[in-house]
Amino acid sequence: MRINFHGTVVSNDDAWIYDWFEMDYVSPRSVSRQLEQANGDDIELYVNSPGGDVWAGSEIYTILREYPGNIIAKVVGVAASAASVAICGAKTVFISPTAQVMVHRSATEARGNKNAFDQTSQMLNSVDEGILNAYEAKTGKNREELIALMDGETFFSAQEAVANGFADEIMFAHTEKVVASVASALLPSELINKIKTKLIKANLAPSDLGNVPVNTPTPPVPVASVTTNTQTPKEGEGKMTYEELVAQHPELVDTISQAAVTAERNRISSLSQMEGAPGAEPFIKAAILSGETAGDVAMKIVQASAQRQTQEGANRQADAEASGVNAVANQAPPAKPTDKEKQDAIVASLAARTAAMQKKGGK
Repeated sequence: MRINFHGTVVSNDDAWIYDWFEMDYVSPRSVSRQLEQANGDDIELYVNSPGGDVWAGSEIYTILREYPGNIIAKVVGVAASAASVAICGAKTVFISPTAQVMVHRSATEARGNKNAFDQTSQMLNSVDEGILNAYEAKTGKNREELIALMDGETFFSAQEAVANGFADEIMFAHTEKVVASVASALLPSELINKIKTKLIKANLAPSDLGNVPVNTPTPPVPVASVTTNTQTPKEGEGKMTYEELVAQHPELVDTISQAAVTAERNRISSLSQMEGAPGAEPFIKAAILSGETAGDVAMKIVQASAQRQTQEGANRQADAEASGVNAVANQAPPAKPTDKEKQDAIVASLAARTAAMQKKGGK
């Protein structure tokens, strides 16, 4: 039975968005379901993947290792990053003469204070250890050698993949036939941004921005915790113009249109809900034009508030210094009177009051 391992490695929670856009992907659930259908029969796993979520790749690796039947992974394009981890779960790995394997350290994004970055660093080190476990079992190399290869973000040709133990045999090695891989046309990020801009302008007029419905429902789009690097196509390679895309893929354009408009409406809605925050108005207006998210604006509001508090404190300090109150405050307070001094003062006060009453004819 043949199973295609094509496209980005994604978590089960992220798979719906790839289905929605009809994009190639592989998830632990999709692999598991196909293996259940195979019911122990031999499997040929055809691999062409740039990698993706490393934890999803780890789960797929485990699923492949546990399968009771024989699994032969055939790398026909590239097995990069998380995909290179997953294929280590196959019994045997073949590689096309035109294909590659790529390994590197895990990568992610982080924000926050020192503790957050320390925690992220610890997590990445732990992830790398897990990757090394899979590579070490497959290649027989020691961990120091593997770490050096991962540090270099190393791409292996078919011959190099076999020599380093990531593949067991080159496909067609005993024949004269060589099958060249054919790459599909990729949509470059600049073209996607151009499409979104055009469609937002066409479907969401500026006059609509003030009347965006609050809490417009939309499916959540989770972000993978650990992501991998992917290669972008060379200039001019596999690209098409906006007009060509509309003519050849009208359904895709319509889908992107709906997604872009919904995302933009939700962004404006989230920004509008922050209007009551002190000092938020100029940030919200700028964000509507620039494309910033509510999270970006919230951070700016917090920073501006902190700056205002700092400035107000500095102003109060300057006013205090100008008024001389600091000099008064720095003077030593008068000594507290003793009990005897208090009693003497009370007696003197009574005597004074008595004398005054006698002068007025009192008793």
